[in-house]
Amino acid sequence: MRSKFAFEYALLGTVGLSMALPASARAMLPMNTPTNVHGVSSVCTGIGYTEEHNPDWKPYPLKVVVAGKEGQYLSGSDISISHGGKSVAEMHCDGPWVLLKLSPGRYRITADRNGKSESGIAYAPDSGQGRIILRFRDQGGAVSTQYLHSLG
Repeated sequence: MRSKFAFEYALLGTVGLSMALPASARAMLPMNTPTNVHGVSSVCTGIGYTEEHNPDWKPYPLKVVVAGKEGQYLSGSDISISHGGKSVAEMHCDGPWVLLKLSPGRYRITADRNGKSESGIAYAPDSGQGRIILRFRDQGGAVSTQYLHSLG
């Protein structure tokens, strides 16, 4: 199986297609654990106060946030990153954030979730942390007003 993947990946690189990587190439990111995906340090996180405020996540130049119709965080997305029309990495995250250590520049970020796709252009800055919010306007339940009152 590994040789088949290597052949498919080499073929994509040789032909120069901007197609998605084979499903077998999509990394399943563990929660809150930095993981190397095709040379990109990536973290799936964003659940719970501790992880949302974890100082270890500040050095990541780009934060991808997946949100629903009311702005609530959504989990369980396939994330694709491309640069200059070429696929950089694909991953699955069970949390609402993906943090990426990318070289400074412009990237197309796509999130696929429940048969829908949202994408946009994100910038990884020279310093600090850029952010892109990919909002699925037809997904996510209603936000409880009881919860909102407890916040404020």
